[in-house]
Amino acid sequence: MKSKTNFIFLFLTSVLWINAAAQEIHIRQLEELGPYQIERYNDFPTVSQFANADIYYPKSKIQNQQFGGVAISPGFREKKENLSWWGELLASHGFAVLILDTNTLNDLPEIRAEALLAGVNVLRSEGTRKASPLVGMINPENMAVMGHSMGGGGALLAAQLYGEQLKAAIPLTSWQPDGDFSKINIPTLAIAGEVDRIAVSDVHAFPHYLSLPGNIAKMYIEIKDGNHFIANTSTGQDRLQPNIDVHDLVGRYGIAWLKLFLDRDESYRPLVFGDMPEKDIARISRWEFLEN
Repeated sequence: MKSKTNFIFLFLTSVLWINAAAQEIHIRQLEELGPYQIERYNDFPTVSQFANADIYYPKSKIQNQQFGGVAISPGFREKKENLSWWGELLASHGFAVLILDTNTLNDLPEIRAEALLAGVNVLRSEGTRKASPLVGMINPENMAVMGHSMGGGGALLAAQLYGEQLKAAIPLTSWQPDGDFSKINIPTLAIAGEVDRIAVSDVHAFPHYLSLPGNIAKMYIEIKDGNHFIANTSTGQDRLQPNIDVHDLVGRYGIAWLKLFLDRDESYRPLVFGDMPEKDIARISRWEFLEN
């Protein structure tokens, strides 16, 4: 009896260790470029809501494979290059990503919201346009919006105004004074910086998160010692530069959020709502969520 009990204990211990090891491997895979080769283009019919855009997409070897789409807006005085790393990362993990340039660098969040919706519709149209590299590759039902700063405010506004056309939103250090987003009805991941001096988290991102309704999946991740640009590309521009490198952390949660709520892949749920890895706990100043 004793040997049987020991065997069961060792078996369960092994299973738990294997599961933990597998999850760690999965986590590491989301912190770097994914399995797809990346293609990029900007030759598509123009729209009036934004100036231009780059579209990143996965080069698939599987016939008739379809991908969800993500439209991304930069922030105040920023250009699409300031968020280009998101295009490469998300496309390599199986998403078509449109990163836009606004018509003017000063466009307010309300204008950026309309630009984001137009970006989503461009991705849908590219899935059916005969000359498009994405023809037949876009799932028009699986769309999300993201944005930084005023673009993050735009992403929240787009989610509130056009939620029936979207599946998820990811605002990055969002800027929108007195933002009330209680009518958003799609899963929303908010990423903020603890020492953000431009869109102070206690004035912008955290109240934005708190205003979200309690019947949706939502999450707030605040990066310890992170500035306003923690989710931006490191371009060498001092004013728009991340002060610390947390791309592995925010990128992993961004991918997992989209995999779960766009692709409906439940295997990512533990990576989104499970225990945060020990290595990341020290990098977080505030973390809240509702799973729903």
